Amino acid sequence: MRRLITIAILLFCLSAKSQDIHFSQFFFSPQLLSPGEIGNFNAEYRLNANQKTQWREVSRPYSTFALMGDGQFDFAPKKVAVGAVIMNDNAGDSRFNTFSILLGGSYEYSIDENDEHTIFGGLQTGLTQIRLNYDDLEFNNQYNGVVFDPNLSNGEDFARNARWYFNLNLGVTYRYSPEVRKSISGGLVLHNVNSPRQSFFNDTGVQLPLRTSLYANADWKVNEEIDAMPSFRWMDQATFTEVIFGTAARYRLIDEPGLYRAVFAGYYGRFGDSGIAMLGGEIDAWRFAISYDINVSDLEQSSRNRGGFEFSLQYLFGKKQKSNMLRHKYCPVFL
Repeated sequence: MRRLITIAILLFCLSAKSQDIHFSQFFFSPQLLSPGEIGNFNAEYRLNANQKTQWREVSRPYSTFALMGDGQFDFAPKKVAVGAVIMNDNAGDSRFNTFSILLGGSYEYSIDENDEHTIFGGLQTGLTQIRLNYDDLEFNNQYNGVVFDPNLSNGEDFARNARWYFNLNLGVTYRYSPEVRKSISGGLVLHNVNSPRQSFFNDTGVQLPLRTSLYANADWKVNEEIDAMPSFRWMDQATFTEVIFGTAARYRLIDEPGLYRAVFAGYYGRFGDSGIAMLGGEIDAWRFAISYDINVSDLEQSSRNRGGFEFSLQYLFGKKQKSNMLRHKYCPVFL
């Protein structure tokens, strides 16, 4: 029976790979995307919140929440940004819970004097707790031959129902920003570099595999009112691969000094799994977005193509106003 429970827990974790504490709006959850994204914004400080609920049609809903903030603080050296993340994920009928506190930092290196080409190198580390609630699980020993009897002993001797582990993530980001309203960022990320142990039965061979990601995000002016916002991410972990690609378009309603209003909409595809429709808006230093995953995977018969809603919110403190003046050099005037 112990072997059966081990297999059940393992299969549960594998089936929940899409809940590996990452969001469909990966471009709006910067510190979870990469430690190299810490400090990669145009303001003094940044605060982000993300929430997602999914698989309501299949089991107890999977719920994920993350709160993160970063910036260049007075206690840090120049060109160094610091960030922190608190996140919690509650998954399925066993209420498999993952709680993390992460701290990170990045160093910004400008390749040229105009800051058109910039590289960010980031490191993120912290503690994570995984916890399983056995009370909501059913075992063979609790069937009396006719019906399930929750008062019967499950007959299992569990080594633990929770464990803490240390984690280490690394990321490097390159940003190209030739002028106002034209910016492209991309990078390489390594999550779970230290491959922490995961077993609830103290099996040292059960580890969290290295997760490797490549991504690119752009925010590019098309004309005076419209910006294109394409995004791409490839992610690989053990035998699992995920690819998301799509784009959004922003329409600027008002863009004046001290007054900014915009709306945006887009669609992204997670190949072989789901489509992601998104709507959002921007009001001065605020940005908010709502998206919905449309499930098209092998679970679509059970989920009836229903995935889940996801929300994101961002606020920029001390947002910097970039000048629209072209870079130029003064030439001498000859009489």
